[in-house]
Amino acid sequence: MSYLTEDTIADVHPVYEKNLPRWRYFWASFNGGFDYRTTALGMLRRYMNEDQQPGRQYEQRLNYTALENSCKMIVDTYKAFLFRSLPVRALGNLNKLPYTKDFIQDIDLDGTDIDQFMKEANSLAMIYGHAWVLVDKPHSDSAITLEQEIAQGIRPYAQLITPENILDWTYTRVNGRFQLDYLKQKEHEDDETLIVKVWTNETICRYQLDKKDDNLKLLEEGTNTIGQIPFAMIKANPSHVRGIGGSDIADVAKIQQAIFNLMSEAEQAIRISGHPSLVKTSSTSAVGGAGAIIEMDETTPGELKPYLLQPSSSNIDSIVKVLKEHQTMILKMTHLEAVVGSRTFATSGVALQTEFSMLNTRLGDKADSLERLELKIWKLFQIWTGVTADDDFLIEYKKKFDLRDENNDLANYKTVREMGLPSLTLNKELDKQIARIVVKNGDMLDEIVDEIDNAEVIKIEETDVPGIAE
Repeated sequence: MSYLTEDTIADVHPVYEKNLPRWRYFWASFNGGFDYRTTALGMLRRYMNEDQQPGRQYEQRLNYTALENSCKMIVDTYKAFLFRSLPVRALGNLNKLPYTKDFIQDIDLDGTDIDQFMKEANSLAMIYGHAWVLVDKPHSDSAITLEQEIAQGIRPYAQLITPENILDWTYTRVNGRFQLDYLKQKEHEDDETLIVKVWTNETICRYQLDKKDDNLKLLEEGTNTIGQIPFAMIKANPSHVRGIGGSDIADVAKIQQAIFNLMSEAEQAIRISGHPSLVKTSSTSAVGGAGAIIEMDETTPGELKPYLLQPSSSNIDSIVKVLKEHQTMILKMTHLEAVVGSRTFATSGVALQTEFSMLNTRLGDKADSLERLELKIWKLFQIWTGVTADDDFLIEYKKKFDLRDENNDLANYKTVREMGLPSLTLNKELDKQIARIVVKNGDMLDEIVDEIDNAEVIKIEETDVPGIAE
C-alpha cells in the first residue's frame, strides 16, 4: 500500500470537496438553533451597508428572527411513520451466539439499541443524502478463544458515521459488483491534531498529524483479517455519483431559508410601523415615548417642523400570504399535505387517495433501504463471528403503511349506518371498520370483532327501515 505523508493525509475525494459545504448547510438546516444562525453561513440576507451601521444590526436581526424548522419536521414525521411498527427479526442460529443479544441491545457500545440505531441512520441519510455504518470488532492480543473474548467484552459493534468524516474512497469491480477497496476515515480533528484511519482490503492504519509542526505519526498498522472494508452505506435517494446519495431536504432547506428571511422582513415591518421614526432638525429638542414634549425654536420655518415617518403596514399582509404559500410548497413536495397540512379548501377523495399513495410509495422505498442496510450489518456481523446464518434468518421492515383520513372514514361510515340499509352483514362490517379506527389495542380489538360476529341477529322489519312503505 502507499503510506500517507504530511502532504497527502489531508487529501480528500473531489466529490467530498464539492459536497462538504452542502452537507454542512443541510445539517445546519436540520439542527436549527445557533448552528443555523452562524454568521458565516449567511442564512439571512444582508441589507445594503448594514455592516456599516452601529449596534451590530445584522447580528441583531439574525438572533431575533424566528425559525420555522421544516427540515426537522419532515425528517421526524417520516421517522414516525417508518418506525410506527418495529421491524421483524428472526436471527435463527445467530441467537445461539453469546453476544448476539448484547449486539441488539447495545449495538454501538454506547447504549444504543439496534432500533434506535436504525432510526438515526435513516435521519442522517435523509439529511445528508447518505450515511455510512462501520461494523468492526476490537482487537486483543490476549484474547484467543471465544470464552476469553466474552470475558473481556470483545464483540462486533456498529458505528454510525456522517459523510463529513469519510474523506476519500475508491471502488473496484469484483465479479461484476462494485466493492470498496480504499477508504479514509477522519476519527478526530481539532485546532492542533488530525487523526485519520485508512482502510484497505489488506491493512488498517491510523495516522496522527500535529498541525503546528506538520509532524506525521503512524499510530497503528495492522492486517485486515476479514479481507474486506467493513463499511455499509444507506442512501436516501440514488445518485449518479458512486459513494454519495441525494438529500431529502435539499429543496426544503432552501424554502425554509426563504421563510426565515420573510420572518425577518415581517418582524422589521411590524416593529417599524409600530415605532415610527421622528424626523427633526438637530437643534430641535425631542424625547420619544407617550406624552413626549418637543421643543423647537420659535423662528423655525414650517417646512422644518418635526414630523413622524411611518411606513405603510400593508406589506405585512403580502408577507404573510407568501409565507403561507411557502409552507404549502414544503408539504406538497414531501407529500405530507394530507397528513400535516390544515386544509382551507375542499379536497376530493381521489386527490386524498393520490396524496396518500405517493407518500406510501416513498415511505416504502425508505423502508426497503433500511432493510437492505440492516442485512448488510448482519452480514458483516457474521463475517466477524465466523458463523453463517441458517435458513430461519429473516429481517423484514414494514413496507406498506395504512395512511388514511380516519375522520373522513368515520364520517362516511356514520352516514351509511344512519341510512338504515336492511343488510345485517353490511352493518356488521361497518361496525368492524369503525372499531378498527377507534380501538388501537390489538387484543381488545380482536375481542370486539368477535363480539360483533357473534352478536345476536335481529331481524329488521320493512316498516323499521326508513323510506320503505308498509
